[in-house]
Amino acid sequence: MITNNEHLLTVTDAFHAAAFDRGGWHEALDGLAKATGSQSGELICIGDDMSVPINIVTDIDPGFHPAFIECGGGDPRVNPRVAAGMRAPLLKVVAESDFITPDECDRHPHYQEFARAWDVPYICLATLDRTPGMLVGLAALRNHRQGHITPQQREVFASIAPHVRAAVRTHEMLEDNGASIVAGAMEALSIPVFVCDRAGVVRAHSPEAESLLSAGRGLLMKEGRLHAQGLVENRALADAIAAAALGCTKPEVPMLRTVVMHSGRGTAPPLVLDVVALPRRDYEFSFAPRVLVVARGMRGTSGRRAAIVQAAYALTAAETDIAMQLTKGRTAEAIAASRNVATGTVRAQIKAVLAKIGVSRQIELVARLGEL
Repeated sequence: MITNNEHLLTVTDAFHAAAFDRGGWHEALDGLAKATGSQSGELICIGDDMSVPINIVTDIDPGFHPAFIECGGGDPRVNPRVAAGMRAPLLKVVAESDFITPDECDRHPHYQEFARAWDVPYICLATLDRTPGMLVGLAALRNHRQGHITPQQREVFASIAPHVRAAVRTHEMLEDNGASIVAGAMEALSIPVFVCDRAGVVRAHSPEAESLLSAGRGLLMKEGRLHAQGLVENRALADAIAAAALGCTKPEVPMLRTVVMHSGRGTAPPLVLDVVALPRRDYEFSFAPRVLVVARGMRGTSGRRAAIVQAAYALTAAETDIAMQLTKGRTAEAIAASRNVATGTVRAQIKAVLAKIGVSRQIELVARLGEL
């Protein structure tokens, strides 16, 4: 429990620090749980499609997370707590007694089969933010022994929640810078690219992409989203962007899809668009850039692939060059000679490249980049 104002400042400061350090959210939420005399602190993101891209819960069995997804925990039709959070005004603090009766709890499947099974039958929650397609919520989960949250504990939760909202929004604004960075990298390589968020909204684009919109090739932008003139091509493009965004959270979904558009005017060749999923990073609350839509034909395949690799995996220029040489089967010695550096330096850079791309062997790297 909170003992004094200095203790409260320590808890809220931890959330403000977490906005700049992704690894700090868990520690900050643990502080919230202790401050309210609760078992667990929870920070959850729920999409309009009832997906749960983020659900950070402290001091909980690892099996809790897959069980939550399996039971449809992000669905307000299934989970009364989510329904209550979606109805409540921002920062309105609610607990079980505000939205469900004890008798209803005794009969409700979610409480009987999940909340009580995992010994989190009581909750105190607040909705921190709503953006198109996403809700961010904060909660203190309480076990059977702890019981309903007390008025004093609820007051502590209410005093901390605005600080958590400010931290989340700061984190979101920092994430938004990613669109400009990616577009800037593509601009340097003269590549027409659109950077889209999870909802398919174009967050940034290169000058070459702007020129493409007015070139009569069948590609348009309406209400911030990419559209094709033809109905078939438009459906294909929308499906590809949606699938790429999904691929950020489901590894089995292909990273790249290609859309061929034949609806341009005159005798211009078909416009080929590569829709590429960017890897998901932990603890992202905003619609940070998720998808690149890259037009082919205005630059060689090698330059296009290098640009995508660099943007997708946050590689340096040197690491990108080394990665591309590895895909051509070149050895560390040959790469070192071409770059006029020591072989040991190249080997160290190769290790860094493997780590950023998330593979352990060069053959896996070649296979991964071959998808782009």
